[in-house]
Amino acid sequence: MSAPPRLARLALLAAVAATAGCARQPAAPPPCPRPAIVDGAQTLERRTGPGPTDFAWLATLTGIGGGCRYDSEGVQLRFTLDLAIVPGPRGGAGGGAPLELPWFVAVVDPSGAVIDKQTFTHRAEAPAGPGPRVASEQIEQRIAGVGPAEGPAWRIYFGFEVDPEEGLRRLRERGARP
Repeated sequence: MSAPPRLARLALLAAVAATAGCARQPAAPPPCPRPAIVDGAQTLERRTGPGPTDFAWLATLTGIGGGCRYDSEGVQLRFTLDLAIVPGPRGGAGGGAPLELPWFVAVVDPSGAVIDKQTFTHRAEAPAGPGPRVASEQIEQRIAGVGPAEGPAWRIYFGFEVDPEEGLRRLRERGARP
C-alpha cells in the first residue's frame, strides 16, 4: 500500500529542506594564534615557611577560552583566562589581606621572538573555607598586519609573573638548568 500523495509530497519537501539547511552552514572560522599557559608559570603561592604545607594559599591558572577575528588591519584576539585560588593549611596566616596576583600575556611571533608582553594584576579576597575561589580575567589584543594565513603560527602565552629568585627555585625543582 502506498502513502497518500499529500504525505509523500510533505516527506519529499522535508527531505529537501533538511538537505538545503545542511548546505548553508557557515564555513569554519580561520584558525587563531594558539594560546597556552606557560609550563612552570601556572601557579603562584603565598608561603609562610619552608615546609611543604607551609602556605596560605595557592593560585592556579586553570584554562583559556576565547578566539579571534581577522579584519583588514590584522587579528583581534579575545581571551578569558580562568584561575582558582585554594586556601592552604596556613590560610589564616596572611591576616585576611586582599591578594594581588600578577599575571602576564605575551605575544610571540612565528620565529619565537616576544613581540609584546604585558603584566596585569588580579585582585581578590583571600579564600576562606575549604573550597577554591574561582575567577576570570579577560584580555583583548590586536596583532597588526597578521592575516588568517600567518595567524596560526603566532602564540599567545599566559602565566603568573614571579620574581627572578622564585623563577630560579622553580627551575631547580624541575631539574632544569637556568
